[in-house]
Amino acid sequence: MTYLIEKIERAAKQSGSVTFLDGTDVQRVEWSKLYDDALRLSAALQGIGTGSGHPLGILAPTSRPAVVAALAGWLAGASVTFLPSPARATTPAGYLAATRARLDSLGEPVVLVGDPWTDSIDGLASPGRVVTDLPGVLSTALAGPEPITMVPAGSDDDPAILQLTSGTTGAAKIVQISHANLAANIDAIKQATGHESIHGRMLSWLPLSHDMGLVGSLLMPLTCGRCDTILSSPADFLARPAEWMRRVDRHRATATVGPNAAYALAARLLATGPTLDLSSLRCALSGGEPIDPEVVDAFTAAGRRHGLDPAVFVPAYGMAEATVAVAISPVGRGLRCDVVGAEDLERHGIAVPMPDGASPGAPARPGISVSSEGETPPAGRVRRIPLLGKPVQGLEARIVDQTTGRPMPERQVGEIQVRGTSVTAGYRGDAETTSARFLPEGWLRTGDLGYQAGGELAVTGRMKDVVILAGRNIYPDEVERAAARVPGVRPGNAVAFGFARRGPLGDGEGLAIAVESRTDDPERVRTLVLDEVRAALGIMPHAVIVLSPGSIPKTPSGKLQRAEAARRFTPR
Repeated sequence: MTYLIEKIERAAKQSGSVTFLDGTDVQRVEWSKLYDDALRLSAALQGIGTGSGHPLGILAPTSRPAVVAALAGWLAGASVTFLPSPARATTPAGYLAATRARLDSLGEPVVLVGDPWTDSIDGLASPGRVVTDLPGVLSTALAGPEPITMVPAGSDDDPAILQLTSGTTGAAKIVQISHANLAANIDAIKQATGHESIHGRMLSWLPLSHDMGLVGSLLMPLTCGRCDTILSSPADFLARPAEWMRRVDRHRATATVGPNAAYALAARLLATGPTLDLSSLRCALSGGEPIDPEVVDAFTAAGRRHGLDPAVFVPAYGMAEATVAVAISPVGRGLRCDVVGAEDLERHGIAVPMPDGASPGAPARPGISVSSEGETPPAGRVRRIPLLGKPVQGLEARIVDQTTGRPMPERQVGEIQVRGTSVTAGYRGDAETTSARFLPEGWLRTGDLGYQAGGELAVTGRMKDVVILAGRNIYPDEVERAAARVPGVRPGNAVAFGFARRGPLGDGEGLAIAVESRTDDPERVRTLVLDEVRAALGIMPHAVIVLSPGSIPKTPSGKLQRAEAARRFTPR
């Protein structure tokens, strides 16, 4: 019996539940009832071709039918893939084409389509692929006689999830997560967070197509059985962002999770909104992208009058290739940053500790350096790099030189590599990328830059995203942070990227930043962004693009898509 089948059956005998939120509609369902429904649907799925090792695709918003479908797929021995909902600024035709391509890469899956996409069933069909409407097949299964269900034996080496990566820096890939990977990572998360001593209530609006939404917000409580989880959708969050923290209060949530942009918006709403009671919250986690200390500071400061303990914020580091979690900072510690000299970090790749009182944004070595654009980095500039904890049990991490692969000592920046029990064996149907990313000794090349300090991981950025100007490594999140301080720029809606630039002295790399604003004077916002970035970092962006709200591409979980932003907004 595979890991998930065992846990699903155990959860059916426990007291936990799932609460589904959709606007004002609230539906609480115990695991035992979800299990009964899933058994019936599992038999129906086996009848249309879903079986051991067969892929099952689910295109549906977070809902009771979607969760039942996933449980049914696992009970039938299938690997499950939640297909992402449309990202921002995606056209219907573009989304349909992208979804067809994802289904093609899965092979010949059985696909269950829920509202509001049931009209697309014909457009998703192809030879060898069964595509059917989820509401219809579920209704028929529940109305029929109790079936005789054959639960396959399976193996923990079988794939449990075929996880689509977020595609924040390029094309999405399919990560094969086995039952053994899941077991290892979930047990590691429980150990790192002291889960067995605290059985609480998770609140999440992250999509189930996201690794943290699926594993962290659904499967973690499921494998416990005694915990509750409260699920809504990204569309629900975007329509009513203030409801996120109100629901923490209303449902007495003990844990929640979100990206930088969501915490930035929550900070602004908490600062001006009615008083809430957030004292139940014991873990507010973020870990899918570099964490912005200024956003965390604003969130915890705004939350104080609502009873929020700043120590509940939990910075973490994770990725789909490691199931979800790689490192988690100690729960109850709050945000702790390594304050380092920005000049040494950018020019020499060394994280030299600086006094906490140094100015945000100054060189660890004396002297002045001038960029090729004639700008001078502010003296004494520092960076606050969040410390993300040590690797979770079963995983190890190392930092290596990007060129030679030589392991680097503490506080020297290089590529982060990880290996261990939670790490996938590779990408489905992509031997070339698997060979490039996985080394013979089992190390996964993450593509992230960072260093270790006292055994803890500190992430400085993505290798693909770094822009090199005048010998300095410019990290986009620093540029975005400066731009976000400009009045009129929407919190969490600034994206910086490099581009190939032609100049009088030859070709080089340029820096562009796109920001969203509701302003009636985009030229003023553009000037203020230029001034703020120059004052904070000593560099002058070559282009500032001011956009209307909703223009910057993001994943369904709210992460910036820098590669797509560069494709759309690069100056011509």
